[in-house]
Amino acid sequence: MRLLHAELAKLARPLSFGVAAAAALFCLLLAAGGSHNAMLDAQGAPRHLPSCAAEQVPAGPQCSRWQAAARARLRQIRAEPAQVAGQLAPAAAGAEAAGLIASLPGALAMALLAGAHIGGEWSGRTMKSLLTQHGRRWQVLVAKLVSLWLAGIGLIAACWAALAVAGPVLAGINHLPGPDQTVAHGLSLSGAQVARALLVLAAFAVIGLLAAVITRGAIGTIAATAGAILAMLAVAALPGAGPWTPATWVASWMGFPAGLGSVTALPANFWSRFLGTGAPPGQAAGFAGLAGLVVAGLAVAERIFRRADISG
Repeated sequence: MRLLHAELAKLARPLSFGVAAAAALFCLLLAAGGSHNAMLDAQGAPRHLPSCAAEQVPAGPQCSRWQAAARARLRQIRAEPAQVAGQLAPAAAGAEAAGLIASLPGALAMALLAGAHIGGEWSGRTMKSLLTQHGRRWQVLVAKLVSLWLAGIGLIAACWAALAVAGPVLAGINHLPGPDQTVAHGLSLSGAQVARALLVLAAFAVIGLLAAVITRGAIGTIAATAGAILAMLAVAALPGAGPWTPATWVASWMGFPAGLGSVTALPANFWSRFLGTGAPPGQAAGFAGLAGLVVAGLAVAERIFRRADISG
């Protein structure tokens, strides 16, 4: 525990606070844009469904299909203001925060923290002195991993706090209707998403840890971690490869819908838009895949670190 406390103390640096502030600011900007978009969509929504003749749609089955699609879209537009207001409610904002941090913004933020917190030990030539004080390398590795994971949880807390304060203000400015959910329901949604995000953050932290022991430098760690995350998303978009990639495991475990069609006025994540539209493998498969990634990544990182020659 003493080693973990020391690692957490190292994280109390300007960069960490800057990353947390940037994450909170990103959440606020997204909320401001989403609430404004919901207001504009509601104001621009037609009061009545246009006829097929007015839209030059041929009569018959084609007209029926067009009317069904138009009605569904109109219902979605009319429901978006209330949906966005619900996402910005203080109790439910934790689900929004967890979704954002457990997706691309959080992954990139974790890459920055991993570079400074783990890769920086080599760049600053402090790894040798750290191992001199704590001879068991696996303990140093676990303390680094757990402290980085806790920093990721701090990013969720920062985003949730920012949305909880600013969400009702933004909803009022944009004249969004009051959320139709209770505080208990909002907390239940937030609790479920935050709990799921813990495993995703552990996977991001392991990727950063593995990148650090391989590249042995702050810049290399940041680049390798970010590159691995982006590669995961790129591979997941390939036909037939999606169900077997970590990016799809994240989406399945978190319950992120796939495809551009899932993007709403206020997106609940920045992961879905990069994935294909195929059926996800399921939540159990997502959990198993991510848990396996954490265990395997930690084992590989420990083996590399244990055999590494730390000379500075």
